[in-house]
Amino acid sequence: MSPSYLSNPYAPPSYIGLNNVSPEGWVDIDFTYPYDVVLQANQFLRDQSVSTTNDADFIARAIVIGFATGSFNIRWTDSQSMYLSNGMIASANLLGDASSPYPIFPELIIPAGGRIGIDIQDTSNGTNTIEILWRGVKRFRVGG
Repeated sequence: MSPSYLSNPYAPPSYIGLNNVSPEGWVDIDFTYPYDVVLQANQFLRDQSVSTTNDADFIARAIVIGFATGSFNIRWTDSQSMYLSNGMIASANLLGDASSPYPIFPELIIPAGGRIGIDIQDTSNGTNTIEILWRGVKRFRVGG
């Protein structure tokens, strides 16, 4: 287990006074993938996705609700379409704003060119503009 997980699974190691904990031969660079959607009253969207770029694996470490005009439920999958929760999670339970991100622990590895699958449902009974940020690192191979 990496020492950074004992303090704060979301914070970059340098922020909590630890050395880089990237695996040997790799370097981690902070990165964020956004997911923006506008839902109508009680709309339920299945099989939405955030596609990752082909240049590096993405290691998801936290979710941040960047913006939401109302409540919603969400469920996400890894790149193999395996759900990471038994049911939908209410946005009020995520506590995922910039000051208190919702940690993903253990971290979720999405391979280069992969996707984060999303099912999302409005529960506000009105138009709901939502931005969710998937925070983590891109993991690049270094050296030969």
